[in-house]
Amino acid sequence: MKKIIWMEMLLLGASILIFRSVWTFMDSIAWASGGVGLAVLLVVGMVAAVVALRSIEALAGQKGGKAEGE
Repeated sequence: MKKIIWMEMLLLGASILIFRSVWTFMDSIAWASGGVGLAVLLVVGMVAAVVALRSIEALAGQKGGKAEGE
């Protein structure tokens, strides 16, 4: 396999371990396990996702417009 495939597989494995660690850590925080804490974390996550997606879209637009086939 090409080296890029191995690095992508490594990145996927690392992200799974990071996700599981963060999940376990958040379970140990009392307020994050309650209803209000979960709602706050959901809103923060949604805002962060929207900001990231808009930034990615803007950067992609600067570097060549729309993808092929659109």
